[in-house]
Amino acid sequence: MKALTPKAMLMSIGLVGLTAMPYYASANVAEPANGTLRWTPQDGEQLRFSVLRDGDEFGEHIVRFEVEDGEVRVESDIELEVKFGPIRVFHYLHDSEEVWQNGQLVFLEGETKKEGDDYTVVAERAGDALNVNGTLFSGDIAPTITPSSHWNISQVMGERILSTESGEILDIQVSHLGEETIEAGGQSITAQRYRLVSDLTVDLWYDEAGRWVKCEFDARGQTIEYVLR
Repeated sequence: MKALTPKAMLMSIGLVGLTAMPYYASANVAEPANGTLRWTPQDGEQLRFSVLRDGDEFGEHIVRFEVEDGEVRVESDIELEVKFGPIRVFHYLHDSEEVWQNGQLVFLEGETKKEGDDYTVVAERAGDALNVNGTLFSGDIAPTITPSSHWNISQVMGERILSTESGEILDIQVSHLGEETIEAGGQSITAQRYRLVSDLTVDLWYDEAGRWVKCEFDARGQTIEYVLR
């Protein structure tokens, strides 16, 4: 198996590298969701993904939900590691928290470590704006933007996303590739497939309820896949 360099691996983590100009590439793509929640998880629910590199597991991505009185708290934890024998050649850590009230994002905090580099972001709702203080962007933005944490299907229904790593505002291209039957959580389910296109092309699947169930993309000839456990 061809080794993925640390630089290439950094390019392949989630959607944080998307920087393309926005457009709707298919008439089937829904209108922008204005940053609201379209799928409401149950209290205590989790999305647990094994992350595979050409079929070999090299980490996990876990999303945990707490729901109470119209408030949804979301914790995302990612750890990826590549070793050659006892030598670790790549390590990625990401922790973030989101708070949604009545379907609107009111708070976001994220910390990320990439090969010795640290990135942070804190975003808080202030009146009619979301105040962002991040490593790569600081300022006020419209509160309707969706974070890049993947679990909220609104991410594929807008034109921009907010990086949960650095606070960067990322333009995205989106197309809807239709309905498919996939394996997720140990069973066959029906899911809608969306493609976000830039220098990196990422496919995301959501089930009939709008729950995130799969992710896949290529990075320098290697396939990175998120498999729901």
